[in-house]
Amino acid sequence: MNTLNSISFFYISLPLCLFYTVAIQAAPIIDKPTKNDTATDLVPYAAPIDDANTQHHMKLWIDNSQQSMSDSVHNIGEYIDQGLAKDDDKAKLTNRSYLRIRYRSIYSHRGKLENDFKVYFKLDLPHVKRDWKLILDSEPSDYDSLESKQRGIASGSKTQAGNTIGGFRLQDAQFGNWTSDFDIGVKIKLPLDPFTKARLSRVDNISQNWTTQFDQELFYYHSKGLGSLTQISGFYALTPDHKNIFRTTTSAQYLQQDDKWELVQQLNIYQRATEKDLFEYSLGISADTDEIKEVTNYWVSAEWKRRVYKHWLYLAARPQLEFPRDYNYHANLGIMIELEMFFSKNRKIDELGRYIPKPVKQRTITDK
Repeated sequence: MNTLNSISFFYISLPLCLFYTVAIQAAPIIDKPTKNDTATDLVPYAAPIDDANTQHHMKLWIDNSQQSMSDSVHNIGEYIDQGLAKDDDKAKLTNRSYLRIRYRSIYSHRGKLENDFKVYFKLDLPHVKRDWKLILDSEPSDYDSLESKQRGIASGSKTQAGNTIGGFRLQDAQFGNWTSDFDIGVKIKLPLDPFTKARLSRVDNISQNWTTQFDQELFYYHSKGLGSLTQISGFYALTPDHKNIFRTTTSAQYLQQDDKWELVQQLNIYQRATEKDLFEYSLGISADTDEIKEVTNYWVSAEWKRRVYKHWLYLAARPQLEFPRDYNYHANLGIMIELEMFFSKNRKIDELGRYIPKPVKQRTITDK
């Protein structure tokens, strides 16, 4: 119980500690005083405005703030890693812990303005036993709708604040051409809510350009019951350099608490226009098997995502047109704006990367 309380206190206080550290350590944007700036001056000295100099100071302040936050995240991960390591392993292993702050705003013609703010912390413990990883997830989306998962807009809507999960993961276990992950842990709140989760995945090359991937996921929470997610994807390289990729995905999800199946068929085209820009076009349909037994939504969308600053600040805009059952299939035009910030000392973040997966035998350490 003391351990659980300690983890809860650590997670709640983490964002406050990090923001405080940045505020204290960040370089202030203050010009050096001149000889005329004395306490006896009745009129303060007004220095001429230099736009280039001001922009330079602003850039330095932003870089120092991001670096300070990244160092704090790294130090916290390193401290916990060394504290949990059972042996005196002195090998220099890279700690790739990172913090993600995401703000999302969604507006639709027939709906309302929705704002979503999430803080996600991924802890990396390289000195702890290699096969098992400690997981700490502030926004688990296991029980979100299948459509929101497949469209990349899952936000933990059914797992509100206070439902952060913590546990251990047996990662990347291989069985022939299959890979698997296995999680076990609890929600960090009272009463305790244990959970377990298992994933199986297989990738096969059908031809020179076509690749298929099969994913099966089973999860169980004591408070919500069993859940299952099955997904079959096909990838096709539209260009030899794989900068343009076509993907088709068929998926099905069953949640015991809802007692119905959700079905989604989606087509995507990923276009890496430049090193800083990614375009994604999506067309999809969703349905369920409750007593109504009909289509729940049709949609078409186009997303532009840009790396605004270095490798840690991203901006995305997604206009979309939907025909949801909730509005009697009337057109519902909307737009989503998203801002993401990443803080990590050793992990290179690439939010624009879209890749065709490789079979187990073709993978290398650098692919992971």
